[in-house]
Amino acid sequence: MFSSALLALLSAPSAHALLKLPITQIPKEEFTSQLLSTHTPPLLLQTSTHSSVAAQRRLGAGGENILIRDLSNAQYYGSVEIGTPPQSFQVVFDTGSADFWVPSQQCLARSTNCRQKKAYDAHASSTFADVPTGAKTAFTIEYGSGPVSGNFATDTVTVAKDYAVEGQTFAMVERTMGLGDTYEYAKFDGILGLAFPVLSQDEDAATVLQNLVEQNIVDSPMFGFFLGNNAPGELTIGGYDQDRFQGEITWVDLLTPTYWVAPMEKVTFDGVAVSRGRSAGIMDTGTSLIYAPQEVVTTMARSVGARFNIQVSLYQLDCDVDIPDLEFYIGSSSVVIPGEDLVIRDDTGFYCFFGVSAMNFGREGSGGDAAEATVEEKLADGVVEQISRLARTSALPVPKDVDTWLVGDTFLRQIYSVYDYGNKKFGYATLA
Repeated sequence: MFSSALLALLSAPSAHALLKLPITQIPKEEFTSQLLSTHTPPLLLQTSTHSSVAAQRRLGAGGENILIRDLSNAQYYGSVEIGTPPQSFQVVFDTGSADFWVPSQQCLARSTNCRQKKAYDAHASSTFADVPTGAKTAFTIEYGSGPVSGNFATDTVTVAKDYAVEGQTFAMVERTMGLGDTYEYAKFDGILGLAFPVLSQDEDAATVLQNLVEQNIVDSPMFGFFLGNNAPGELTIGGYDQDRFQGEITWVDLLTPTYWVAPMEKVTFDGVAVSRGRSAGIMDTGTSLIYAPQEVVTTMARSVGARFNIQVSLYQLDCDVDIPDLEFYIGSSSVVIPGEDLVIRDDTGFYCFFGVSAMNFGREGSGGDAAEATVEEKLADGVVEQISRLARTSALPVPKDVDTWLVGDTFLRQIYSVYDYGNKKFGYATLA
C-alpha cells in the first residue's frame, strides 16, 4: 500500500516540465467580420530631440519609441486559471506585451463591454493578496482604441492545468470601455503578456514566465508557438516541441530585449526588395496582420493595383488578381508568405483586401508640424509614463532609424517560432 506522502509525490507535476498549453483560433469568418468592422492600425510613436517643447516637457527626454496596438487583431487564445479554487479565463498569449490582466467583478458594473466576460472574484480565492507594501498598485495600459485600467494584486496562477505559480502579480481590470465593442464580442477575457518586463506597467513585478523559472516549475525561460491554421495550436513553455518542426532552428540575436525584435536582412515582394538594410520585425502573436512602413506598403499595393479603403484602413484588391509571395530574410534562412495568404475576403466573397497594412507613425520629420501634432495627440498619460520610464533604461522598444515591421499571425503561422528569453534570441524552423 502506498503511503500518503508517496501518493502525493507521484501525483504532483514534475519539476523542469515542458508545459504545453492548447490555443484556439477564432473561426476565420468570424475573425474577418470583426477585423473589417473594427480595424485600427498600430501606432509607432517616435519622438526626437527636435520634438516640440510640450512633448519634451511631458516625456522628459527625446528619441523614445513605443508601439500602441489595438486588440481587434487578436486571433488566438487559451486558458489560464487564477485563484484557489481556480477561476478559469481565456487569454491572448501575447508576445507583443508584458502585462497580465483579466476583468474584475467591478468591471461588470463599470464597463458595459465587460458584462459578458468571466470576471475574477478576489473574495472567492483563499490565495488572493494585495501587492506588497511599496509596490505599484494602479494599473493603466493604452491600446489603439483607448485605455484599460484597474489595480494590481497577487494570487496563484495555474497554467497547463497542473502547474501553479504562487504569488503572481496581475492586474484586476475595472474599466475596459476604451476597448469599445471589440472587447465585448471577443472570445478572450484578458491578456497574458510574454514580452520583456521592461514593457510592463510594473517592471519590478516578475512576469509569469520569470516566475515559472524562479519557482522551479520549468528549467528554461524559453517558449515556442505553433499556430494552427483553422486547427488547434499550442504554446510550449520551458523549451520547444521538437515534434512540431523539422530541420534545424535558425537563431538571431534580438535588436533589443523589449519586444521580440528580430533583425531582417531584407524583405522581398515578387522577388523585388521592398525593405533592406536596417530592417527589423516585431514578432507579435497578439496581432494577425502584417504591418510595414507606409512607403513600403504603398509600393507593394500599387504593384498589384490595390487602392486604399479608408473605411477599413486596408488596401482593397480585385479578387481576381494573383498576389505574389512575400519573403522575409532573417538570419541564415527566410520565411515565405504565399500570396494567397495575403488576401482577406469578406463574408460575401466579393470584396478582397491586402493583408499587409501600413503602421501609423507619430514621428517628427515626416510631415513637419502635422507629424508633431500627431505625437502630441496620441500621448495619453499612460503612454507618457511608459515612454518616460523606458527612456531611463538602456533599451528602447524600437531602435531609431530602423525600418520596422510588425509581423503577426499571418507570418507566424508559416513557421514554428521559438523565443529564448534567457539568451535574448528569436528562432524559427520549418513546420513538420
